[in-house]
Amino acid sequence: MQELLRWLAAWKGITVENGAELHFEFSSFPTGGLALLVLLGLGALLAFVVFIYRRDGKHLSRGQRFVLGTLRLLAVLAAASLLLEPNIVAIKRDTRPGHALLLLDTSQSMSHLDAYRRDSSQVLAQGWRDLGVSDPAAVPRMELAKALLRYRAGELVQKLAARNAAQLYGFAAGIDGLPTVAAPPGAGDPPPAPQLDVARIEANGRFSNLGGAVRASMDKSRNAEIAAIVILSDGRRNTGPQGAEVARLLNQRKVPHTFVLGIGDPAETQSVEVTRIEAPEKVFQKDPFELRANIAAQGYEPTSIDVKLVRIDDKGTEQVMRTLPLAIGGDKSTAVAEFKELSSDTTGRFTWRVELQPPSGEPPSPERHKKNVAIDVLGEKTRVLLLAGGASHEFQILRNLLIRDKTIDVSCWLQSADANFPQDGDVDVRIDKLPADRPQLDVYDAVVLMDPNPAQLTAPFCELLRKHVLEDGCGLWWVCGEKFTLDAVRPAAITRPIAELLPVVPDIERAERLIIGFGLAFPRAWPYALTPEGDDGLGAKITRIAENRDESRLLWGRLPGFHFAFPVQRPKPAATVLAEHTNPELKKDGHPMPLLVTQFVGAGRVLFSGTDETYRWRSLYEDAYNRYWVKGIRYLYEGRINAGNSRLRLLVGDEKVELGEAVKLTAEARNEVFQPLVVESIELSLEHEGHPAEVLKLLPLQQVPGSYELQYRPTATGFYRARATQAQGKEVDIGFQVVSAQIEREGPMDRAELAAMAAANGGQLLDTPSQLLAALDQIQSRSATDTFRTPHPMWDGWSTVVFMLTALGLEWLLRKRFNLL
Repeated sequence: MQELLRWLAAWKGITVENGAELHFEFSSFPTGGLALLVLLGLGALLAFVVFIYRRDGKHLSRGQRFVLGTLRLLAVLAAASLLLEPNIVAIKRDTRPGHALLLLDTSQSMSHLDAYRRDSSQVLAQGWRDLGVSDPAAVPRMELAKALLRYRAGELVQKLAARNAAQLYGFAAGIDGLPTVAAPPGAGDPPPAPQLDVARIEANGRFSNLGGAVRASMDKSRNAEIAAIVILSDGRRNTGPQGAEVARLLNQRKVPHTFVLGIGDPAETQSVEVTRIEAPEKVFQKDPFELRANIAAQGYEPTSIDVKLVRIDDKGTEQVMRTLPLAIGGDKSTAVAEFKELSSDTTGRFTWRVELQPPSGEPPSPERHKKNVAIDVLGEKTRVLLLAGGASHEFQILRNLLIRDKTIDVSCWLQSADANFPQDGDVDVRIDKLPADRPQLDVYDAVVLMDPNPAQLTAPFCELLRKHVLEDGCGLWWVCGEKFTLDAVRPAAITRPIAELLPVVPDIERAERLIIGFGLAFPRAWPYALTPEGDDGLGAKITRIAENRDESRLLWGRLPGFHFAFPVQRPKPAATVLAEHTNPELKKDGHPMPLLVTQFVGAGRVLFSGTDETYRWRSLYEDAYNRYWVKGIRYLYEGRINAGNSRLRLLVGDEKVELGEAVKLTAEARNEVFQPLVVESIELSLEHEGHPAEVLKLLPLQQVPGSYELQYRPTATGFYRARATQAQGKEVDIGFQVVSAQIEREGPMDRAELAAMAAANGGQLLDTPSQLLAALDQIQSRSATDTFRTPHPMWDGWSTVVFMLTALGLEWLLRKRFNLL
């Protein structure tokens, strides 16, 4: 029958897919009682034809009556076919396998080591020993999970893939497919169970969104029936829905099995950890300084541990500086180890490491028991010239800050002061006149111009300052004010050589319109808006006004706003905008007006601040105000330090990043004639303490000739230093620190959260890996077959009509021939 139908399909020009099954059907044939009536009516019609020819053709031979009756019957059948619509139906069946989902927690909490000291935890520890882990307390949670995935050549994944298609995900803030080994050629169809590349699995996620991972994984399998979900996690959720909400979601999707294996010790963790080091970023040679290490302890009775301070130089040589006992435990959850009267006889960048020896029984963990901090030892203080047109609030508060800061020597010059007024500044560097020649100006590493009055500056001084920035790497910070900035940036102003260094194009026309009642033109305070570059790029060196990025971002949103801002047309092409005005009326071509902008000019760095109202921060956030100005001056000072190599400049997006974040490395290179260097890549040697050097290739930025960039994602905490492998002139390097994510904290396995999730219908919270492997045998196949029917009409064409007319015509001719008309 199939051969006949395929022959008919070929005769009608119908293309049939391979594997399709053909059926013959009448698409308009009624069903039920009506179908019986149609059959009876058709039979009655055929009987009537036979009856007519028996009655009218008595004088004809039997053969003649048969021929005429057959023609009439064929015509009737052709008409019936037109009405009942005969079709050849191609039936294709596709089988969709069910999905079995595996979700593995890859957040940083999975790098935690558990003690397994409590009696109630011994069953859990024994479960991992049965798997081949000799000492579960000596390996992180992720290594326990990896041991389960490796067990018996991947038995867990094989069981998931036995009756359904295994979908394997790792999750932190979102989900990603777990790395697998490609199946060898000729592996067969269906393919074998996926084989995980366990060595490539890492616990480096900053967030843990367990509920979001369950939802996202089920969404990816929305076209399949889910047979089971297996969750391997410590349950330490810090974002996303709670376990009870996830259980409701599982019930809505009618997932028959949810197997949850908690990884870790649910008992209170007995641990001691170096949580934070407080130390100055820069100190001066032979000057005393202090270093404080915060130690957190939980689960211990009162006891004492040794805390050691180690100094590491740039060659990796370690020297133990101090060792002191510290009492921890009991009612004290934190303790402070104070190392006072520290100093350094030599200059350079040193790494100071705080190490502690944990109590007996707690396995050593570099993540918890060691923490580093980098301190630059400077040969001399940063010398700053602070020049202000008038005694504004910004000038007075900044002057006091810089005089108090031990790493900065400031010379103040207040232009509005009387001729005999003693200028302020640090005692040893006060001045009674502005520098008049190159040697006098050369002692300054950075110059802050706060609303300078051009009428009281000379052309030689402005030209000297311009050359000092371009050739000597002096930093320049221009702070706009209401009184003098407009006149100072005019094309004909005596300060034009300095104003040309600014990274923005001033909007002089708008400033002239607003100059009458300038302060009244801004009746409300506008908040600051950091740009992406200001939040997490080059500008982070200036704008990071809190300990970490998240705190800094929140703090910028809370800072008191500003009323005044000098109008700006646009930033210059090579400038980097760090903060923008939030007034939508000041947008130009859809872009907000720049407020804080920086640019490299020659060997130096220039900062432009459109407002002089950061003093408003100090009443609420004094530490943020201090960080902003001191970090900004240090940023400018770096240009002075690196001025010895004007052909290559290295930049790092952020000096401190959390594990899991990417850090942007940038190189700006020039050739022998100081034109942009165009090569395929710039190579850097990246050194990480205790690891072999890694070669990085920075690729060119198409839109900025001579600039090269790389987004590098560190895989371990610690200090990193990138050095140019082919630097010309002075050696160029730059460093950054990678720290653990502050919001993905260590702690005991959250059994309550996992139990709430396992409360879904068909859910089970399992204690040991062997229980999980046994439970996987309950998973049934959830394969589904989809049937696709494609009808191809046999009647819809001229052939049926011609056949019917031919049969009727022949019958009519023969009836006439046989005298039956």
